[in-house]
Formats: sequence, structure tokens, C-alpha cells
Amino acid sequence: MTELSNIRFDPFAHPEGIADFMNFFGVKSEAPTGEFLRTLLRSFARLPYENISKIIKLNRNLDSPNPLRLPEEVISDHVRHHLGGTCFSLTYFLQTILTHHGFISYSITAHMRNRPNVHCALIAICEGKKWLLDPGYLLNDPMEIDPDRPRIFRSPHTGVELRFDRETELYHLYTFDHQQSKWRYCFHDQPLSFDEFLRYWLASFHASTMHGICITQLSENGMIYLHNDFLQVSQLSGKKKQRIHGDVQKVIESIFQIDGDWVDEALTAIGKNMRWEQEQGLFVPRKKVTDETI
Repeated sequence: MTELSNIRFDPFAHPEGIADFMNFFGVKSEAPTGEFLRTLLRSFARLPYENISKIIKLNRNLDSPNPLRLPEEVISDHVRHHLGGTCFSLTYFLQTILTHHGFISYSITAHMRNRPNVHCALIAICEGKKWLLDPGYLLNDPMEIDPDRPRIFRSPHTGVELRFDRETELYHLYTFDHQQSKWRYCFHDQPLSFDEFLRYWLASFHASTMHGICITQLSENGMIYLHNDFLQVSQLSGKKKQRIHGDVQKVIESIFQIDGDWVDEALTAIGKNMRWEQEQGLFVPRKKVTDETI
């Protein structure tokens, strides 16, 4: 069990990572307004969701109390290798940026299907309203949350609907295109303490989603999603899906500009990580499930 006291978890402790982010994306600091919040989120959404870096970081630190990728590492790996992070590292990084610029925000945990507390996002308070910020789903605009009004958000690649259930006091997030609507997750508007967020983050290193490669990135052609050998491009008009035949490493390098050496190391690390988890009693093999596509 990782000792929480061994991890420096403080959103005020990452000025270098914040400065590198602002410089790389050419964003100038401003007062904490709604427009600046949108500017920050649109730049931040350019960081891909990917678990290659997380798989490798875990493998290199199986006996270490701290496998976390903090803001300085996330932005450095993006600048040099086009990497990004998963929802916990991205959410924490975004919160450090917001905190540094005077925004009030707090993290929340979300439930997906029968898996509680596996996703996370931020709620920001700005100009008298609450806004959902979800860097893990690469939402490139804040989405206002209000229990009295359902919300619909549209981007070039997808639509997002947010509904509130008064009986359970849960917000439910759906994505949709011109063909279908799909439930994604639900959450309570309830702030997490840093210790709670950290515990869920550490647990995520041994989730089943770490047993295969997953990458999502925004592009001019829509949202591109890859899970192992499954590739999907989402637009409001619908989704195009295909199986990759041949060298997955080359496909990832071509589409996401992530060097094939990183993919090779991640694929090797997955097997090693799973064997270590079995030895530690952290993982019990299950039957293969179908792709939970974006």
C-alpha cells in the first residue's frame, strides 16, 4: 500500500509545469473570467488521453510508492513525445493551472457502468455558475451544470448532454451524434478531498483499462479513438470504425505521432504488470469484454 504522506499532492506546487504549458500553447495569463476559462480548456484539450505513458510509468515503478505523473512530467512528455495522460493526471494538471490563475475548482469522481469511482473531472465556479470540465473526455469547452436545466453541448466531433436525476441527485452525461445517444457516466456534485482523489488515482493503476493500449485525440477530422487494434473516428454525422491489420505501432506513430518505441515498451510492460498484479493479488483475469468506445 502506498503511503499517502510520501506523495507531494499540492496544486500550488507546480509553477514550472504550468509555465511550460502556457509557453508551449502560447496562452497568456488573464483574470479568471469565463472567456479565459474557455481559452485554457481549449488549449488543454489538445493533450491526448492515452495510457501508454501510465502503463510504462507503472512498470518502471512497480516497487516504488509513487507511480504518479505530475504536471511537469505530463507537459514535458507532451512537448517531447506527443504524450498526454489519463483522466486523473489530466484532471490534476488542469486543476493546478486553474488554481494558479485564481479559479475556484474541485475534483469529482464518476461512475461508469458497474465501475464506481473510475473516472474523474473538475467542477469550476466562475461568474456565479458551475461548470463541468472533463479533460479525460477531451471536452474542449466548459459545460454549465444546473439541476433545474438539462444542458446540451456540441462540438465538431460529438454532442454532449447532461441530465440531472433528482431522485438520486446524480448528473448523467451522454454523448450523441446524428445516429445514436450513449450514456457515459454519472456523478454527484460533491467535492473530493485530496486524499480521496489520490486513493482513486492510485487504484486506477490496477484497473482493467490498464491491460490494453488506449488513445483518444482531437483532430480536424473529429475525435480519434484507438483501443488495441480497434480504431474509431467520431463526428457529429456518425462514427467510422475499423480493425487494424498489421503493425499497430506504425499506425499509432502515423496517427498520433507517438514513437513506436513507446508503444513497444508499453505492450511488453502490460504483460509484466499483469503478472505482478496477479502475484500481489491485485488482479484476477476475467473474460474479454467488448470495446467501450468513445
